[in-house]
Amino acid sequence: MRIIVLFALTAVLFVIPTANAQDAHWRVQGDAAWMSVPKSIVEKIHALPEEPDISGTAYGVGLVRFNKKGAPSYALQFSNLRASIEGTERQGQFQRHISGAGTMRGFMATKYLNFVTRKRVSAGLAFGGGVGELKAHYVRSFISLSNISFGAAKHYEHVVPFFEILARIDFRPERHVTVGPFYGIRNGTLAAGVAVRIHFVK
Repeated sequence: MRIIVLFALTAVLFVIPTANAQDAHWRVQGDAAWMSVPKSIVEKIHALPEEPDISGTAYGVGLVRFNKKGAPSYALQFSNLRASIEGTERQGQFQRHISGAGTMRGFMATKYLNFVTRKRVSAGLAFGGGVGELKAHYVRSFISLSNISFGAAKHYEHVVPFFEILARIDFRPERHVTVGPFYGIRNGTLAAGVAVRIHFVK
């Protein structure tokens, strides 16, 4: 509940400063990204001694507010991340294998800081925060040299904070469309992707 309240307050703070800006306008926003959890983080997760590869895709859809200079100011959107988990570790006469998947779904408010604002190009950073739900499951198998195997399954479900810190650049090929590649950290993963924004209402 505390996380939800903080998210609501953050969203309000983002909206108030620019809601009355002249010539500001709304756009529909959608983004897609490839993501991967760095090995340095996986190594610190004691529940995953196999140090598996964790990678997948993420996407978001929502609304973005553009300021009177034509650059993005803030966004409110639904965010979804899907990842697979796969890894193997050998321990003496046993081989331990882990396989699974996870999803993170929730809502995020993002504030854009623009260092460059031109007629058809803007660039800067994006800082976002929110709250969502993590669901993950995996099966851990132990296989001996005599091919005898046994395993155990785990399932997790938690409310987790969402956050992102991204470097981004936005191109406006025409008045009603903006295309913006980005790279950075999203929900504890390295993410690289592109956002597309379409004029909604002025």
